[in-house]
Amino acid sequence: MPVKVEVFTSEPPCSGGRLLLKLIEKIKEEYKDKIEVEIYRGVNPKLGEYGIAASPAVVIDKDIRIIGVCPSEETFKEALREAGVQ
Repeated sequence: MPVKVEVFTSEPPCSGGRLLLKLIEKIKEEYKDKIEVEIYRGVNPKLGEYGIAASPAVVIDKDIRIIGVCPSEETFKEALREAGVQ
């Protein structure tokens, strides 16, 4: 069963959001069916649900992992490993 990855960016995305959107495309290609990616742009009820007040942000398996910056590729992959994605 794939791990759910939720990506939040502003609309239009800031520079960090644009970098994160590019990074997530690379990550999706590498991890294929191991992850399920949902991208939210702009104001979304899920932001309040998670208590996220800054973007970009990444939630992995309902756990807030990154807020306010675009992570490095290695940081993103480490967060996926910690969530059980091999």
